[in-house]
Amino acid sequence: MHPRSLKSLDFCLFAPLLAALACSLPHHAESQALRSHVGSYELEVVENGKTARTYLHEGETHVLGQQGERYVLRVHNRSSQRIEAVVSVDGLDVIDGQAADYAHKRGYLVEAYGSVDIDGWRLSNREAAAFRFAAVADSYAAKTGRPRNVGVIGVAVFPERPRPVVRKPIAQPEPTQSYYGAPARDELRREAELSDDRAAPPPAAAPAAPQKSGAAPSAEATSGSASSATAERRARSGLGTEFGEAVASEIRQVPFGRANATVPAYVLGARYNDRAGLLALGIPLDGCDDLALRQTASPFPVSAPRYARPPSGWVHD
Repeated sequence: MHPRSLKSLDFCLFAPLLAALACSLPHHAESQALRSHVGSYELEVVENGKTARTYLHEGETHVLGQQGERYVLRVHNRSSQRIEAVVSVDGLDVIDGQAADYAHKRGYLVEAYGSVDIDGWRLSNREAAAFRFAAVADSYAAKTGRPRNVGVIGVAVFPERPRPVVRKPIAQPEPTQSYYGAPARDELRREAELSDDRAAPPPAAAPAAPQKSGAAPSAEATSGSASSATAERRARSGLGTEFGEAVASEIRQVPFGRANATVPAYVLGARYNDRAGLLALGIPLDGCDDLALRQTASPFPVSAPRYARPPSGWVHD
């Protein structure tokens, strides 16, 4: 039995903006180096209550995982505005388990100067299937025939669209007497109302109705042939993320308007693997990798003779 945690998260339903506001990415997200900390935002992998060990290698963040261990994804927002975080593990969206697509999938709301913990693959508004490091063959992606992107975590950050400021017209004092000494309340009131109408700002446009997420990809695009998927699962080593035990994780759905409907401000990410996998990449896990040890190896590490050192106060006869 694994410990269960109870929390309430905000889960975003976003309304896409007009197509005129959308633009293409300056460079494709898949071609960008994956870093866990970009700008005011950070992705943290928490393994059994502690931050997992990370290494920076060739400009990317790599996480050291251990098979069988449970982990939680913690997204930090150190900016002054709310964000929506669309999260993927092994190329799969953590909410619906389908192929990750930040332009059309929903995400988690992270308050300004706040953070949110994502426990696992979402089962319902009350539960999630825990993230656990596992062999690639046991990963959720491999068991559903989609092992191509095993070993990577991603977070697309969407800042919130500025909310319109509603200004109320300033109330005009009701005059009690005209300049000529005769009451003129009705006439002056009508003039004040006309003046208010001219000064009042135009009404804000009604927000677009929330739209459902995009359709799931076709079977041909996601599954492939059973034989090729089985062969790939057997051939791959290292770590993936399995569909673990159910844990309590309550969420509620809230509306959210993205500043840009399809283009995230940043894409955070990290690659993960076990010890053998990171060493194979040449990442020095213990401060020095095997190549560096070999290049600095000495044939005679002790070049001067050493003898016992007398204790303090000892006098030679």
